[in-house]
Amino acid sequence: MFVENNSLCRPQKVLLLSVSTGEGHNSAARAIAEVLRQKNVECEIVDSVEFKGKPARSFIVDGYNWIIRNTPILFGLAYVLGAAYDNMQLPSPIKSYHQSYAQQIYRYIKEKNFDCVICTHLFSMHTATAIKEKYMPDLPCYGVITDYTAIPFYRGSKLDAYFVPNTLTRDMLVKKGIPYEKIILSGIPVNPKFLSDLSKEQAREKLGIPLNKKVVVISAGGAGCGKIKQLCKRLSVKADDSLRIFVFVGKNDRLKEKIEKAFGADERIKAISFTPDINMYIKSADVAMTKPGGLSSTEFAICGTPLILLKAIPGCETYNQRYFVKRGIATYCKSNRKAVECALRMLSRQSQLSSSVNIDEDKALNPNAAYDIVHYVLGK
Repeated sequence: MFVENNSLCRPQKVLLLSVSTGEGHNSAARAIAEVLRQKNVECEIVDSVEFKGKPARSFIVDGYNWIIRNTPILFGLAYVLGAAYDNMQLPSPIKSYHQSYAQQIYRYIKEKNFDCVICTHLFSMHTATAIKEKYMPDLPCYGVITDYTAIPFYRGSKLDAYFVPNTLTRDMLVKKGIPYEKIILSGIPVNPKFLSDLSKEQAREKLGIPLNKKVVVISAGGAGCGKIKQLCKRLSVKADDSLRIFVFVGKNDRLKEKIEKAFGADERIKAISFTPDINMYIKSADVAMTKPGGLSSTEFAICGTPLILLKAIPGCETYNQRYFVKRGIATYCKSNRKAVECALRMLSRQSQLSSSVNIDEDKALNPNAAYDIVHYVLGK
């Protein structure tokens, strides 16, 4: 049962702090913002690192995107080292760095009259902690976890509540020193548009996709990661003319250009930049493929389309992949060859391997997570 929040006054204006290292944190913020606006609560989403300055934001965001696109193994190594450092309970360099610009955000909060902060990234959670400790102890501040694990360096953040996807993440936060009573099982928040009962046929009609075609949707994540061009090539060679492949390249314009150059004459393959209508494409698909980002995987699974998870970026995506596969929600394929073989098997028998979406006591794949989080924050 979802816990009520009766300790704080109802916010009138909410600041959502995200960081653009991957698009999942921004998507979670947008999902919560959409529900807040439905409740007539004014809100704004900002990238907290921008308050450190443009060079710092470029270094963090562009550096992150470059690493996960080009050398994901380095990200995995950094994750392992960070976990080891965190387990030794040494002072966190992440915390001190992202608390260094707390005063700038505090001034913005005062200037814009925000009376509540919701953070969808670890960095902004540390900044919000500093704001509470140094300037506004009574400011309600919340954290939203967007993966099925707790990444290193949550230790030392002190917010009013943390919204998590499952009991495993809750237990990990407790080990990092977060009080059990402040951890709320909510699920990962997805935009209400993913809750639509739109049928496959209705989605295809809206998108102009013929009903007699087989549709595969491939997502490279917000940053456009993975060997997607090679995956498309394998699919195009193995499949017949009835196939239609829609590739979502996120904000990776270079990947879009590569796909268009390689398959420009092949009407079966279409590369699509970041779009708010991806939910309709997923609904229209016979098979969906995505890397195992916490937010993106949840969006895909909630749509109910048979789901294949592509090779994970070492770190939190490894935990996400294990979580989905263990529960039979998705199939994991480490190589493009296996992903293509799996997709063709699903297409040949119109497999319905994805699990139905149920809200259990673990809140796994709670489609109403954004509503539950807003319900808690508003105290009603």
